[in-house]
Amino acid sequence: MLETAVELAPAWEEGLASLANALHLQRRLDEAADRYARLLHVAPPTAPSKQQEDVILRFSPRVFQTPTDPFPLKDVLAIHHPHEPLIAYHFFWADDIDFPDDNDPCDHELVWVRYDPSAQMITDLTTYFHGRLLRSAAAVQDAHLHGERPRVNVQWGKHGSLPFGWEELSIQADAGDIEKSYLDLAKPMRLADYNRATYLKLRNEGRRLMDHPLARTWPKRFDGSWEQFVEFRKEIDVRQVLKQSRAMAVSAWNNAVLQQRFLPYNFRPKTEWPDQPSSTAAGLELRRATASSNDRLIDVNCKAADCA
Repeated sequence: MLETAVELAPAWEEGLASLANALHLQRRLDEAADRYARLLHVAPPTAPSKQQEDVILRFSPRVFQTPTDPFPLKDVLAIHHPHEPLIAYHFFWADDIDFPDDNDPCDHELVWVRYDPSAQMITDLTTYFHGRLLRSAAAVQDAHLHGERPRVNVQWGKHGSLPFGWEELSIQADAGDIEKSYLDLAKPMRLADYNRATYLKLRNEGRRLMDHPLARTWPKRFDGSWEQFVEFRKEIDVRQVLKQSRAMAVSAWNNAVLQQRFLPYNFRPKTEWPDQPSSTAAGLELRRATASSNDRLIDVNCKAADCA
């Protein structure tokens, strides 16, 4: 249906993006690249203005790993929305401890920062976490105390992006979670409890595909304590990386820009923008965990492009 629609409306940006993302998720990479190229012909990305570059650097997250994480950061890229004060920061870690077999030579994670252009203050932080979007009012308040730069803690080996205040967020586990045998799937739980289940799975059973040849040099399990699993103290200076690489663009179409303009290796496409589930349409469910301004936690379901 998408292919027919794009044939009938070859300049339909959303249709081209949806088709390209769907092909990309199916690993039909040559076809996906062709549609991404067509999309950027219709809607060319631009280099950020001096003002946009300044805000990209101003709001760049403070990123913290655990010291023993075996996978370094390969790349970081920032894409500013063309019409909104909204920035996507894309992180590409060397791999994912549970997926040596996914044919992706990286682990693609991202966060979004929304800001007030007049006040030059962050107004919202959304992080991607294993097919879910996380929000916390505490993260915005913490950013105000640190030069408007939000803190993002990176889960050991798996790299889910945890905003400041993550422990008290609510999350709904399901049968798709690797650590499901350690989780209560019947009701929402604190993210701290979900992450502890991840720790227990990695400590007691170890990672997936223990004997996979591509992972022969990886740690088989997490050998430390729970306190070490959540010891986010190794800072990655992503602002400096962005300054040096100048890997920044302005576009509504993140995945197309990443694939066509920046990355020489394959990655898994992710949600384009938060709060805009119609912007991509691969038809997969995105699971959302949110916190309201008074930290009353709720779960909201929506549809979006990816649920990795």
